[in-house]
Amino acid sequence: MKGYMIRTSTLTLFFIMAVALVGCFITFTPVAGGILLDSLGSASEPQQLLASMSAVQKTAHFKITLWLDMLFPLAYGGFFVGLPLKYFEQAGRWLVIPAVLVIPIDICENLIQLLALTGTEDLLHIKAMLTPIKFMLFNVSATIATLSLAIGIWRRIAWLRK
Repeated sequence: MKGYMIRTSTLTLFFIMAVALVGCFITFTPVAGGILLDSLGSASEPQQLLASMSAVQKTAHFKITLWLDMLFPLAYGGFFVGLPLKYFEQAGRWLVIPAVLVIPIDICENLIQLLALTGTEDLLHIKAMLTPIKFMLFNVSATIATLSLAIGIWRRIAWLRK
């Protein structure tokens, strides 16, 4: 599996998928009312947003969460896992821990949002705990991935100069 994850073609595919999904979020979020539940951290904010949404907005939000936001953690997560594995040989298996953790946390948050969008809001208090953890792990993973990429580019330039 590691061999697949560190291929340049695989990393490129994950990156393109993540960017394309961000473009889809930008395009379709206005149909859901302009604010997605993902961005709201407390338990009361999502409840207020859900109460203010029309049936059409809830349906749009449900589809965005189901089709886009379930794929998004796999795309960015794959990218964030692959880069440290590729450029930090031994330490890479430890540096991927935040990325490996953020994927299921984001998916669990999405499942809670899908339930809330269909009328089952009982688990929003769990979402309130997951959302800040998700953002923290995402930011740590993105920083590690950026550092990994910078080191990879630096190594490539140094190799080309030889």
